[in-house]
Amino acid sequence: MRMWVSLALFVTWLITGITGVILLVAPLVVQYGINLPVDTADTIHSYVGFIFFGLSFVHLALNWGAMKTYFKRMFKK
Repeated sequence: MRMWVSLALFVTWLITGITGVILLVAPLVVQYGINLPVDTADTIHSYVGFIFFGLSFVHLALNWGAMKTYFKRMFKK
């Protein structure tokens, strides 16, 4: 389960990043006659962002034991 959640997080992170770049550069490249699919990228970015956010909580729950160990080590010093 942990492997699949991590893989899904990576894929959603990648999609969110790519669509975010499209949304960022679209207004800049339109002056060169390049039209990027802004409406589609915006929709995908929003929905995949929500999925990413939800999977982050699942990831935290699955790795909570490791997180507690990290915090103990961090505050022990």
